[in-house]
Amino acid sequence: MPTLEPVCKRLFSNQPSVVKCLVGGVLLMIPVAHFLAFGLLFALIDQARRDQNPELPSWGGWRRLFADGVVAFVIFLVLGAAPICAGWILSWPLRSLAIGPLRFLPSIPGVLLAAPLTAAGIYRYQSRKGFRAAFQLAELAGMLQSSREGIFLPTLALLGFVLVGYPLMPITLFFGLAGVFTFYAMFFRMIEESRKGGTRSP
Repeated sequence: MPTLEPVCKRLFSNQPSVVKCLVGGVLLMIPVAHFLAFGLLFALIDQARRDQNPELPSWGGWRRLFADGVVAFVIFLVLGAAPICAGWILSWPLRSLAIGPLRFLPSIPGVLLAAPLTAAGIYRYQSRKGFRAAFQLAELAGMLQSSREGIFLPTLALLGFVLVGYPLMPITLFFGLAGVFTFYAMFFRMIEESRKGGTRSP
């Protein structure tokens, strides 16, 4: 069974990988260029889905990275950003009440589900070659349900890492997403293999 710590050690064990993530974090802040950052995240999920060694892909092949990044960003908007925005909107009526932090309760499910749901959508897009598969909510819910014991703590680790590094949020966010997206994809693949009767785990 994969765990987050060794996955991150393999991803960020050398200086070139760290530099690539720093570049990815900077690209996240630049309109249009952020598609390249999402393209690299798309490639990381694809590597893990194919059972390849997790490593930061080269920044070469800009056209492919850009095209894949557009796909990943669209999936993120629907499965990641939309639930967070919905929770934020639902929390507005509670802000006039003197209930302290409880007013943010409607936002919690979206925040917790954004990263794993986005990764699951990209994983299904890659496996089935289409947006239709990426947005089939019943299948996505089944993936998260099956892997809930493995992805809960990494999701909290991602949120904690981003909050601790808040002043450098785009950079810490890219580092965090690179790690957990790779981990999520490895976990999804492991579950697929177990259902097919496979015994090998990543």
